[in-house]
Amino acid sequence: MKHILKTLTFSMVLAITFVSCEPVQYGEIGVPFSKLESIEGTWVATQVIQVDETAVAQGGLYQEMDLTDLYNFTSYAITFNLDADTLPSTFSVATNGAPSFIDTLGSWTFNDNAFPSEIHFTHPDSSSVSSKMYLIAPPRDQSPLRMKFQRFSKEKLIVSYQYIFEKQGQ
Repeated sequence: MKHILKTLTFSMVLAITFVSCEPVQYGEIGVPFSKLESIEGTWVATQVIQVDETAVAQGGLYQEMDLTDLYNFTSYAITFNLDADTLPSTFSVATNGAPSFIDTLGSWTFNDNAFPSEIHFTHPDSSSVSSKMYLIAPPRDQSPLRMKFQRFSKEKLIVSYQYIFEKQGQ
């Protein structure tokens, strides 16, 4: 009797295992969105946060400070343009009195057009990157653009600035 019960239990477990191994059919996720087309246009800052990276690394008490109203960042805007082939072209920045860590005009590129993590800015009189911002998240339609500028001292990250932008005309 015990042998029959063990065999029956083993058979049930085996049957459940095989039934549960059927592949799940997922729907189509669609065409990947273009990060280039998503970033094109004018973006206005809604918030700028200074992060003391040294305090973060050491577990300090004061790690972040909102600079938005302190320096009138709500009037800071950046415009990204694409060329006729839908590739990165020029940019312009309207600081409106707020500090800027990038040039006010020039050309821009992603480090990778399909999977960008950085935006590289180049001054019009140069062929090398003059500054870069890190994407906290890739640009998407109907979503804020989140970027970070990092400052270093002797190759050590000391402070970063997190920018949150809303696209104009959305």
